[in-house]
Amino acid sequence: MATQIIIQQILVFAFLAIVGVIAQRAGIFSDESRRSLARIIIDITLPFLIFSTFTHVEFTPALMQNAAIVFVLVFVNLAVLLGTGTLSSKILKLKGQQADVHTLHTMFGNIVFLGFPLFDALFPKGIGVFYAAIYQLASNSVTFTYGIYRLSGGTQKQPWKRLLNLNTAALTLGIIVMATGIKIPDAVSGTCTSVGKCTSPLSMIYIGALLASMKLNSSFKNLSIYILSLNKLLIVPISLAFIYIVSLRFLGIQISHEAFTVLTMQIGMPCQTIIVVMSQRYNSDFKLAAGNLFITSLLSLFTLPLLYVVIDFLYCYL
Repeated sequence: MATQIIIQQILVFAFLAIVGVIAQRAGIFSDESRRSLARIIIDITLPFLIFSTFTHVEFTPALMQNAAIVFVLVFVNLAVLLGTGTLSSKILKLKGQQADVHTLHTMFGNIVFLGFPLFDALFPKGIGVFYAAIYQLASNSVTFTYGIYRLSGGTQKQPWKRLLNLNTAALTLGIIVMATGIKIPDAVSGTCTSVGKCTSPLSMIYIGALLASMKLNSSFKNLSIYILSLNKLLIVPISLAFIYIVSLRFLGIQISHEAFTVLTMQIGMPCQTIIVVMSQRYNSDFKLAAGNLFITSLLSLFTLPLLYVVIDFLYCYL
């Protein structure tokens, strides 16, 4: 049943992305309007989605234990992906900016624009978005520090205050409301929920428009992109899922199916959109970053359903 849901949702995402492609081709989107749409998603609809989700999730010790496990293991995910990207870039003999982009795109996936809508659909009672928000908080702490430092060639050192954004505020406020049981007025709750629900369709339309704006025919001939795709979309998430479930069961640590699914499937998301933006801003290899995003996004239409089946099997039978 869950497999059907994820396949159906991937198809919905594909059609929404096509809407974005058509809008881009029709001239509805400009570079500036696309950037504005991205800001609307990140700074308006996503914070409302995070906050409204937390207000509908019941606070329990088990929930917070699972959240803590997810938060800690995100850094393990990123460390393993960093090592994988570094090794594959050396094997492929990538140098300088190409090695930087390859490594960072191996590390960071599209956990917001694709991850949040997917887990919202897969676990509709809000628990999926809850764990996705925890994952995002941990991942962002590395993206906006090490990621920027690496892409800028060490010239930019972003302060930790960059992490104090609207999404972090929504997460913090949501946890407070969830933990204290504060009753939110129906009018406010309904508004937050309605705005938050815009995140999924707007995210996919944005991705479609972004991909349509890129001229990436040469990307289909780039071996490094396919190596990155294999590592990121299948090998690392499946390997870590196996290691995690065996280790946690051996140690007697309980993790819920939802938390385990989010923790491991987020590894296998296609390449992160923000890396493309940052690579352009800091004069890194923007074309390679765009190619990584384009190819992995296409391949994820097939790998994400497969990844879910494997992860579900590991959780249920190991």
